[in-house]
Amino acid sequence: MEITYIDLFGGAGGWDVGLRNAGWKCEAMFDWNESAVKTAHSNFTHPVHVADLTDIDNVLSKGFNPVAVIGSPPCQGFSNEGKKKSDDPRNNLVWKFFDIVEKLKPKVWAFENVPGFRNSYGGKFFKELEKRLDALEYHWDSWILNAADYGVPQFRKRFVAIGSTCFKPQPPESSHAEYEDMLGRKKYVSLWEAISDLPKVECGNRIGIFQYNTPPQNDYQKEMREGSTIIENHTTQNHSERVLEKIKLVKPGQSMEVFVGKYEENKTAYCGGYRRAIKWSPSWTAYWTRGMTSIHPEQDRFFSPRECARIQSFPDNHIFKGTTIENYTQVCNAVPPLLAKAIGIQIAKQLNNC
Repeated sequence: MEITYIDLFGGAGGWDVGLRNAGWKCEAMFDWNESAVKTAHSNFTHPVHVADLTDIDNVLSKGFNPVAVIGSPPCQGFSNEGKKKSDDPRNNLVWKFFDIVEKLKPKVWAFENVPGFRNSYGGKFFKELEKRLDALEYHWDSWILNAADYGVPQFRKRFVAIGSTCFKPQPPESSHAEYEDMLGRKKYVSLWEAISDLPKVECGNRIGIFQYNTPPQNDYQKEMREGSTIIENHTTQNHSERVLEKIKLVKPGQSMEVFVGKYEENKTAYCGGYRRAIKWSPSWTAYWTRGMTSIHPEQDRFFSPRECARIQSFPDNHIFKGTTIENYTQVCNAVPPLLAKAIGIQIAKQLNNC
């Protein structure tokens, strides 16, 4: 059975890279962000629409009849990064996703968000979700999935809910664990296994295009390099002397706590601030907040968008369009493609047994 789907809030295409590799076929993507849509247009052949999904007619008027509806509504109102607000208008886009599901009545839907969706604001939104889904004709379930368990080189926990008209959803089986085990699971992919073959790049590189100068060193790097002849989006920020001074104080595994109080502008530490990555462990969650992402384990700079893309499991031939800052946002907001692929394979397996 061919699984056709539409992707709501599709961004730069994390769901679509993964689901395509799981054998699914995208009928269309929708997103309001123009730079993300440019990225999607340049990487996919299926239709990509700039659409404000507060108006669901943007989707319903297209006449789609997909097997599945997939979506990752904006998560800022539920995320630990930045300031959560219960009245953030983006929170209501969750209900727009399910309005579209209710109108299109697909055989299956999959919804992804940050773990905080389950518990934020006393669990208000999750309780509303339970009530709404229990009123629909879907078997459904939800879980907190860790992307590292599916071969993604980062500890990234996500809230995932799946519904179906013909089967009770099950989570995908993990393929990786802290150590190889008797179940055939492989050891987690570390940060250094993911990025060590990328060329060394200094601060302030605004071009970010390189030739590969070493062969791939492991299976993950081979997979990321398949179909690519050059590296793009390997741009870096031009850090000020003050920012560089702070970065140099942070050792692997540490964060901005080591210099809080030493600088007038840093009186308290905040989540994700100035974290230097550890080589031989999966990365922390790829993020872009307050003008920064994690610090490179060897160099005194923040990761490039391409390094973040490797950490997210985007292949090198997936090229991001727009400014460096727009690239960071597109990459770090995406569903990791290898996690999407695992979810897609699991859904297909259950659909085929209906």
